[in-house]
Amino acid sequence: MSRDRNNFKNNLRSSDPDSLDDYLEWAEKRSSIKNESPELPKPKRNYVAIFVFLIVGFFLIRGVSNFSFNPFSSFFQTVSVNQPSDDLLNRMNDRMVEMGYTGLSHDELRDLRSKEVTATYISNIRALGYTDLTLEEAVSLAQADASSAFVAMMMELGYEPTVEDLVNLRLAGVTAFYTSNVHDLGYRDVTMEQLIRMQQIGLTTSLIESQQAENGEDIPLEDIIRYRISNQ
Repeated sequence: MSRDRNNFKNNLRSSDPDSLDDYLEWAEKRSSIKNESPELPKPKRNYVAIFVFLIVGFFLIRGVSNFSFNPFSSFFQTVSVNQPSDDLLNRMNDRMVEMGYTGLSHDELRDLRSKEVTATYISNIRALGYTDLTLEEAVSLAQADASSAFVAMMMELGYEPTVEDLVNLRLAGVTAFYTSNVHDLGYRDVTMEQLIRMQQIGLTTSLIESQQAENGEDIPLEDIIRYRISNQ
C-alpha cells in the first residue's frame, strides 16, 4: 500500500504541466457541483405561487363579504344628517313669529337656512336698526356675506348704509378693515361710492401711502383714484 502511494506521487510529480492543470480544473468543477444548491423545479415553484395566491384571495373575499356599501343609503344618510331637525325648525319658527315673520312652512325655513339666513342673523341685523327688514333683503345681505359685524362697524365708522348699500359694498369687496385704513390715512370723508370704485380698480392702501409720500399727505383722494385708473 505504501509503495503504491509513493508510485502515485512520483507519477503526479513526473506528469507534464498540462496534465496537472487538467486535473486541477476537473477537481475544481467537481467541488463546485457538489456545493451548488439544487434549484427548485419550475413546476413546483408555480404550484407554490398559485397556492399563495389562492390563500390571499380567500381572505380578501372573506373580508369584502363582511363589508357592505349601498351608495343610495349613504347619500340619504348624508342628506338627513345635514337637514335641520323638526325641533330646530319649530324653534326657529317661534323666533321668526316673534319678529313678525309669520306663516312660514318648514320647507320655507329650510330654504332660508340653506341661504345662510337664520333667526339669529335676522335678529342681529334688526338690532342694528333695520327693523323693517324683509326676508328678501335678509337673503340678499346673507348671500353678499354682509355679516352683522360688518354692518355694525360701518355704522361705527360714520356711515348710514341702506340694505342696498350694504349689498353693493360687500359685492365689490369692501370691508370694514379697508374702510378703517382709508380713514386712518386722512380720508375720513370717503363716500361709499368711492369705496366701491376704489375696490373695483384695485386701489390699495399701500398705493395711497406711496402717492402721499410723492405728492404730500393732502393729495385729494380723487387724484389718487384717477392715477390708479390711468396706470392700470
